[in-house]
Amino acid sequence: MANVLHLMNAGGFLSPALADEVREVAGAALTRHAARLGLDGVDVAVYVTPWTLPETGVGGYAPLPHWIQITLTPDNPNFAAHWRREVPATLAHELHHARRWREPGYGQTLLEALVSEGLAQHYEAGERDAPPPYAHITADLEPLWERAQAELDAPSYSHPAWFYGSETVGLPRWAGYALGHELVRRFLGAEGGDALTRANTPAERFRAAWAR
Repeated sequence: MANVLHLMNAGGFLSPALADEVREVAGAALTRHAARLGLDGVDVAVYVTPWTLPETGVGGYAPLPHWIQITLTPDNPNFAAHWRREVPATLAHELHHARRWREPGYGQTLLEALVSEGLAQHYEAGERDAPPPYAHITADLEPLWERAQAELDAPSYSHPAWFYGSETVGLPRWAGYALGHELVRRFLGAEGGDALTRANTPAERFRAAWAR
C-alpha cells in the first residue's frame, strides 16, 4: 500500500507557489521517513488552520496508525522562517507515532504517553539535528517526575495538563514532553538502541530508567 500526501487547499489559503513547495517538502519527508520506519498505508493530510504552535506556525497530530495531520498557519509571523524545517521534523515525529500505534500502541496511561512522546522526540531530533524545542523546559524535572508517580498508571490522567500545561493544577507547558524526552534518553543510554530500534518497546520497560 502506498502512503499518500493530501494537500487540502480548496479555500486557497496557500498561494499556488507555496502550495507547490509545501507539497514538495512534505512529500520528500514522507517518503524518507516512511521508508526508515517501515510504514505504508498512511494518509497525511496537510491543511491550514489557526491552531498550530505559535513559535512556528506548524503543528501535527497522529490519532491513528494510518492517519496523520500536519497543520499550517501561513499568516503566523514565524511561519515563513521556520516551516521548511518544522514540516519535515513534525512529520518525522508523527510518523513515529504512527509506527508505534501499530505495535504496541500510543497508550492509555501517563507512562505510556511519556514513552511514546519521548521516543517520537528522539526520532524527530534526527531530522532537525537537535532535540525539539519542547524537549527541554526551565522547570526542574525531578519534582515533576515525583509528581507524575501517582498518575503514571492512570488512564484518567489529564493529557492536556501534562503536555500543554495548566496553571490551574500548576503544571508548566510541555512538562510531559520534557519528562518523556529525558526518560527515553536515560533508557537508551542504559539499554542501548535508538528511537527507531526501540519503536515497539513496551512502556513498562522504561519505568526504572529514571533512577539510573
